[in-house]
Amino acid sequence: MTPAEYESQIAAHFAGLGYRTRQTAMSGDYGVDVFAEKADERLAIQVKMYGHTTRRVNRQMVMELHGAKDYFDCHRAVLVTDGEFLPDALEVAKKLGIQVLSMPAVAMSPVSSDSLSTDEAPFFDQIWRDHVMPLAGQVLRGEGTRRNLIVEVDWAGVERVSSNGRRSRIDIEIFRLAINHILRNGSITRDEINQSYAKRASSGVVLILAQVPIFQLTDRPLTLHCRSNDVP
Repeated sequence: MTPAEYESQIAAHFAGLGYRTRQTAMSGDYGVDVFAEKADERLAIQVKMYGHTTRRVNRQMVMELHGAKDYFDCHRAVLVTDGEFLPDALEVAKKLGIQVLSMPAVAMSPVSSDSLSTDEAPFFDQIWRDHVMPLAGQVLRGEGTRRNLIVEVDWAGVERVSSNGRRSRIDIEIFRLAINHILRNGSITRDEINQSYAKRASSGVVLILAQVPIFQLTDRPLTLHCRSNDVP
């Protein structure tokens, strides 16, 4: 199951509870994946498919969802995962009144909902599965002595060791945002990636996505372009 399919599963769950659900575009609405409405109640739902990965929901994710809930004038926020919550995430969620749900990812028929996304979700999933996941175990070399050892790739993100020997994880969300930005606008610069992601990972994102055949990397400024018009 892909993250997009898991989000559809969660949307279906809330639809079964009587909510009218609307999935957001896969580039995300400030971290909200599903909006659910019933009577006078509006929920902001974030979905994290972390099962079978080492990633766990942390307090920063909970705090960001709290801010998104207020931004979209929602009454409650819900964070759903098939993985695990860190103790600090549960503590912050309780303090902020955010509901946490553990729900396994299961195969299901597509849910009927008012989705805002078009072909972006399956296209992103295809790129991730066919071109990014196979990079695990490879050393990617960039400009000068810059290099990244790709340790692991899963549906939560990329685990890498950078040129300075530091091991870190790049969340899948920034790759999704970057790819969908390219599909919509034709390109994305490293600076635009930096502005959308708090962690220092733009060079890794650019280096990894440069391995995807439909993307081309140019300098000054460092920019990823779409090679082909045969995209959604």
